[in-house]
Amino acid sequence: MHDFVAKEIRSIYSSYDGWKTTERNLENGYDRIVLLERRNNGHRECVKILATLSREVAPSHLDELKKPEPTSDGTLTRNTYAVMIPANANMSSIPAGILIYTMKSFAFEGKELAWVKKPVRKEEAAKVAA
Repeated sequence: MHDFVAKEIRSIYSSYDGWKTTERNLENGYDRIVLLERRNNGHRECVKILATLSREVAPSHLDELKKPEPTSDGTLTRNTYAVMIPANANMSSIPAGILIYTMKSFAFEGKELAWVKKPVRKEEAAKVAA
């Protein structure tokens, strides 16, 4: 599951743009903090994303998300915080000022978490080149 989530994060924050990714598990093993860093025009940019597969975001995870990351070189950091949750999850517990990304790979159907697959293209007969 985490491979699909990591792929979605890389599609937003590409390594081509200089983003370096580190991941850290939270206490339950399913939720993760993904830390993305890059240097841009002499500044250090840091995006901290909470990737969760639960229906609601726990307040303790939001506290962990807001903790500042230490810097080794003493430079000022531009921090951004985000939460990546499955589609149809409850977003009411996420405070204002935190970016919300919905997953394309997972969604809640009722109370169950479901893997969303790409639709299969079906044709009645294979086209023959003339």
